[in-house]
Amino acid sequence: MTPAVRALEMADLPHAHFIASEWLASDEPRFPVFDPSTGGVIAELPEASSSTVDAAVSSARQAFRTWSRTGPKEREALLHRIADLLEEDAERLAMLETLNCGKPLAAAREGDVQGAIDVFRFYAGYPTKNFGQLIPSDDAETLIFTIPEPVGVVAAITPWNYPLLIAAGKIAPALAAGCAVVVKPAPETPLTTLELASIVSRAGAPAGLLNVVAGGPDTGTFLSGHAGISKLSFTGSTRTSSLILTQLAKIRRPAAMELGGKSPNVVFEDVVLARSLDAILMGALYNAGQECCAGARILVHEAIADDFMSAVKARLPAFRVGPGSNPDVEIGPMVSERHQQRVAGFVDRAREEGASVLVTAPIPDAGYFYEPTVLVDLDPGMEVWREEVFGPVLAIDTFSSDDEALEKANATRYGLAAGIWTGDIQRALRFARELEAGQVWINSYLAGSPSAPFGGLKDSGWGRELGAAGLLEFCELKTVYMRGTL
Repeated sequence: MTPAVRALEMADLPHAHFIASEWLASDEPRFPVFDPSTGGVIAELPEASSSTVDAAVSSARQAFRTWSRTGPKEREALLHRIADLLEEDAERLAMLETLNCGKPLAAAREGDVQGAIDVFRFYAGYPTKNFGQLIPSDDAETLIFTIPEPVGVVAAITPWNYPLLIAAGKIAPALAAGCAVVVKPAPETPLTTLELASIVSRAGAPAGLLNVVAGGPDTGTFLSGHAGISKLSFTGSTRTSSLILTQLAKIRRPAAMELGGKSPNVVFEDVVLARSLDAILMGALYNAGQECCAGARILVHEAIADDFMSAVKARLPAFRVGPGSNPDVEIGPMVSERHQQRVAGFVDRAREEGASVLVTAPIPDAGYFYEPTVLVDLDPGMEVWREEVFGPVLAIDTFSSDDEALEKANATRYGLAAGIWTGDIQRALRFARELEAGQVWINSYLAGSPSAPFGGLKDSGWGRELGAAGLLEFCELKTVYMRGTL
């Protein structure tokens, strides 16, 4: 029996929404959920209507009244119990994530599931440490202090590339702050988020503290425009964010937005290719390039350009592409047939504009796979150089000086991430300061920690997830003036 089949048999999902700590069956129209490695249907879920979203938000508001008054030690204990249950269920969750996303099982285990566990453990330490501030007063009889209070009901809309991990990155700090949450996962990959809701309930959370509504764009519109929410946390495309912000404007609610990227990965002449090439390439190919931080815009110093191209031509075809359940696979499929066609369209249009394919890697015949592809002969105006492909497509250009590298790296409307490969510490520090990106990696790419804030600049969004900053996204600061005498 394959890991994918075991995951499906072990899942035992009721294929429903999770509201008020119960599975909510409904007669709403249903949509299919696919295994992208085969194209087969693995589940069918209801598309949440406005009345279902109403029920979820109402449930969260009731839970918030209880949870916001719950002591910090009890909040801490709940978050630890959630992490404990995630650990107990880790292998099944990893197999389910691989089945639904297609990503390699090792990546699902180590990145997605263990990452979610680490996030809950990290934020379990915060309820007892979310301090206010005492403010100096000119009046000796007046005490001025601040209190960080939970914002209320948080609406979270999550993407399909890291379903469990990104959901955890929103849910854990929101619960630590004292909020209740309603999540709408991506329709392509809702399964582990629904499982997480069940785990939170089994850990002893008040009914309705975490609700999950399944559905597509209409469900997202109902949730982002619901007057009962207090704040929205969104991870997804820049285009979709515009639609969501239109809804939020009508109800005058704030948002944290983690959006797209077109991240530069700058390779200098002093790099040791034998040690760095795989990491540079996987900065663009990890999760089959379905990664908002993907370093897919590679800038190489002209002094080593020929050697770099030769090394890429030799290495890329050796990457193992296939179903994530295969333990030897390094790169999985696109999440859907539609997305597979979208990625192919970028490459087709790039070739029509004059770009050349340097090398590709072989892929299986079945499933939603797209061959890892390296493009060269590019110019800055080409779509593939400017826009987020979100697939295993690398675009390579050259530079001759540090100033030219900075100019080309920053010539994008996005500002999510960037990478630098050099042995020159002064150069690395200069680039870390001057690159227009929310996070910069030096001699590595895609490293992460729950204690480090994450987010973008420019069209890549605003607000931060993870770290102490991620907790404050779900707090409002109240100022209190207290006079000791009447």
